[in-house]
Amino acid sequence: MPQKTSKTGSELFIVDNSDAEWKVQKYLHEWCQISKQIDVATGNFEIGSFLSLKEAWQKVDTIRILMGNDVALRTKKAFEDGLAGFLGNLDRSLEAEKETNDFLTGVPAVVEGIRSGKIFCRVYRKEKFHAKAYITHARFEVVGSAALVGSSNFTFPGLTENIELNVQITGGPVNVLQEWYEDHWKAAEDVTPDILKTIERHTREYTPFEVYARSLQEFFRGHEMTADEWEQTQSKMYPILASYQRHGYHGLLKRAKKYGGAFLCDGVGLGKTYIGLMLIERLVLHEKKRVVLFVPKAAREAVWEAKIRKYMPGIMGGFLSFRIYNHTDLLRDNRQIRHELQQMREQADVVIIDEAHHFRNTGIRGEDETDRRSRYWEMFDICEGKQVFMLTATPINNRLTDFQHMTELFSRLQTDYFRMAPLGIHSLAGHIRKLENQIEAAARRRERELGESGAENEEAFVETNLAEAESVLRDDSLFEELVVQRSRAYVKKSLAQEEGDVLFPQVEPPKVVPYSVKQTYGKILKMVEEAFSKSKPLFSLAMYYPWEYYTGHEDLKEQKKALTIGRQKQVVRLIRTAFLKRFESSVYAFQRSCQTLMKKLIAFHQVHAEDKHDKELLERWFIRYKDVTGYDPLQGELFSELEEGELDEDVIEPEFFEQAEKKRLNPYEFDIPKLLAETRSDLETIGEFLRELAQFKPSQDKKLRALIQLLKGQIRGLGDVALQKYKVLIFTEFMDTARYLEEQLKEAGFEDVVEIDSQSSSNGRLEVIKSFAPYYNDSSSAELADKGIREIQYLISTDVLSEGLNLQDATRLINYDLHWNPVRLMQRIGRVDRRLDPKTEARIIADHPELEKYRGKVQYYNFLPPDELNELLSLYKTVTHKTLRISKTFGIENGKLLRPDDDFEILRDFVRQCDGTESQSESLSLELQQLLKEYPELEERLNRMPNRIFSGKDALSPDARGVFFCYARPAKAAEAKAWTIEAGDVKWYLYDLESKKILEDPYEIVRHIRCQPETPRICRAQPEDLKAIRKTLDTHIKNTYLKQVQAPIGVKPVLRAWMELS
Repeated sequence: MPQKTSKTGSELFIVDNSDAEWKVQKYLHEWCQISKQIDVATGNFEIGSFLSLKEAWQKVDTIRILMGNDVALRTKKAFEDGLAGFLGNLDRSLEAEKETNDFLTGVPAVVEGIRSGKIFCRVYRKEKFHAKAYITHARFEVVGSAALVGSSNFTFPGLTENIELNVQITGGPVNVLQEWYEDHWKAAEDVTPDILKTIERHTREYTPFEVYARSLQEFFRGHEMTADEWEQTQSKMYPILASYQRHGYHGLLKRAKKYGGAFLCDGVGLGKTYIGLMLIERLVLHEKKRVVLFVPKAAREAVWEAKIRKYMPGIMGGFLSFRIYNHTDLLRDNRQIRHELQQMREQADVVIIDEAHHFRNTGIRGEDETDRRSRYWEMFDICEGKQVFMLTATPINNRLTDFQHMTELFSRLQTDYFRMAPLGIHSLAGHIRKLENQIEAAARRRERELGESGAENEEAFVETNLAEAESVLRDDSLFEELVVQRSRAYVKKSLAQEEGDVLFPQVEPPKVVPYSVKQTYGKILKMVEEAFSKSKPLFSLAMYYPWEYYTGHEDLKEQKKALTIGRQKQVVRLIRTAFLKRFESSVYAFQRSCQTLMKKLIAFHQVHAEDKHDKELLERWFIRYKDVTGYDPLQGELFSELEEGELDEDVIEPEFFEQAEKKRLNPYEFDIPKLLAETRSDLETIGEFLRELAQFKPSQDKKLRALIQLLKGQIRGLGDVALQKYKVLIFTEFMDTARYLEEQLKEAGFEDVVEIDSQSSSNGRLEVIKSFAPYYNDSSSAELADKGIREIQYLISTDVLSEGLNLQDATRLINYDLHWNPVRLMQRIGRVDRRLDPKTEARIIADHPELEKYRGKVQYYNFLPPDELNELLSLYKTVTHKTLRISKTFGIENGKLLRPDDDFEILRDFVRQCDGTESQSESLSLELQQLLKEYPELEERLNRMPNRIFSGKDALSPDARGVFFCYARPAKAAEAKAWTIEAGDVKWYLYDLESKKILEDPYEIVRHIRCQPETPRICRAQPEDLKAIRKTLDTHIKNTYLKQVQAPIGVKPVLRAWMELS
């Protein structure tokens, strides 16, 4: 016995846990053998206290536990908070116990003790209560009562581990202590039912269905944050979001918190703007952060500012920390804009980029004073040290490096930025190269299977877009970790489950409008084909690639020089490609491009020609082509300074039209005579083109004639009343073509025709958008009429209107150009193929009942030259060294023009591509949504469940026996110091009892755990065998995931749920 004797001879019975053989636990264990009642006063209570006493406590008739707190619990709020604290401690002690005692052996007896009235629990409220005492009442009067008073709480550490000070009291003083206890017990609040409920959460037998549903919930919770009180009670945006939008918003927050940046890549027309507005509301109004938003010029006023004024009018202007800029503002020379952007760079906390794919190309970094810096690098500087959110339906346009470059806006070119959990990627560029190799291989296999052009030439690079990359990216951990992306197919089903009927328009198979390039261009077509057949196709463009003529002594393989040379080659390819595209678009666009390039070539020649002979050669060219240039050497200059706007920056990045003609090259380092000769050769080609083009008349333009006939219903098989009477949206890639079409349609007698391009003013664009699509832009026909504004029937636009705008008032769309990038087509179709609003649709039909038969159906038309398509694609391949897979997208199969009575499956292929394929992850999400809809109380039940819930059911077959595990894995968020479960992910594992292998594919595992509420709980394995398998899983995770991400010692996963499959 721990009897202590002082120097004066006094003795005291002390229990302080310092004696390995005599602890408070042993003291109480022995008293349990002879006690009829034990009264406990404690500041804390954990399940380990009962478990440390083993079965001994069950011999006691009554155990009363009186708890208190360091804070008085007089008010209801204080009491509720204090009780929550007690229950939280108890809950945590149960979770800790399960780490070694998987099935909580011994705890069900505690539950039964509470149920049967053996154990009572109360909380003292009136004053602070921090007493610790154990009053034991023996069954035999000869023994009497005793008390142990001191510092030990009724917890496992308090009874066994901590150095405490407890003194035994016997005899008369015990009676005094008992009276004190009774007084406080009577004044205390009974919490026995709360204690019972807390413990029962851990001990009750969970059904297989509950494990399955909980695991599904955790699987998706691992990729999202959960809504907090602010979103539930104060947010104006959160209540109007659909479930899929809320999930997307929470997913973005979690990803950005973890990595410093995140992508929202939902398909066109799925409401990314509303998720962006939700982000702005939270970040600015709730988190009080300084946010800067960058948007396309066309969408700023019509979309973003209009919606912000509608839902959050207070954040526009004033002193709140929110600013909105156009993408193009990044390159403006305006002093005020430059000053503001510098402030954003220094002071902003968050950057949000709408249509972020505009920043997929890095362009010129501007380290050389003569180089014009690209807007990518301007954005790169602004994003430093900030959270970055990127919104785009097309994160990949041509190459996977598109995604890499955008990611580097927040990964800051740090090669191993994603080395931490759960990715473990030590080279971003290496990871992207590996994925591109997989995508290229898959694309080539598809071409061989389809027998499409280019498959025979393995050297030809195969262009990549998101649709083709889907199968590879779907399984990529980096894409999954950084990107929130839902297909339209998924969103339709999700909305149908949530709201019932969902309005998305039905997209009819595309119709082809044929025309003849040969009949339009005549002799020019042959001239262009001959120019493209040269060793340097079309033009040599020497001034854009002067390093080909370098004669100096520098090492051209040196990294910086090699990058410059590579970029110059890319510029040349892009200019050649632009000419080909403009040639297909319209005669006028091709002519304007020739005129623009001619001026630049002349300027380059004039800057570099010092030799009299070179100057004379240029003058002779002027005289020869005076009829097309209008230049007379005696009359002065040919042209004034080029306006930047003439270059149609929406089509070609501005850096590709740097003022190369003004940079004087060193004649000692470059072969100037050869450069000038190549320049004069290009001028000869252009001169011939322009001479022939000068004779061209719009009446010869068969493509234009086809458009006019289509709109008048004069093409057999393409008659469509809606084209003649109602709204029609006409897209072309080039501003010159758009302006040409507007002029020619008006001359042909069409009224209410308006054109928009990159040079249209912001105010003008907004007025046009409202006049063309009033109902989906918060107006109506009546409102326009009251203001004296005439509605627009035919809207011609470049791709400045192909992104982010609501133009669903129209149901007819015409693509006037060949679509060299299917991504652009998706964006265009997305202006009218968007989620429809039932209220807006009702207003349209009420005001215009004649439109009812056309609403909800979208028809689009593609202009294609069937006889010359192969030649055009061949020229494209010559210029770009890329194989363009275009056939199925545009209604062409093996060179054959498809009519509506041909194979509809091929015509529908693009519609499927726009809708996307429902991914396995989306299927699982829909499965969870359906469960929550069918069983309304299920979500609340799942949220109350503890960790490590266990159940069992029959396996799918005798050879499919195993044990399923759902683990939450830890990670460390960007810039964070601590590893947390919240920053990590959720992973499923299936241990196969037959092969001893561990399966990790969730889409295979779900087949094994899927079940119904009535599925019976069947557990056949022995607890010790299950425990051994669980330890095997812990070791597996330690040796794979935790090792890969270099998690520190002590960091471990949390088992959320597991299930025996027997």
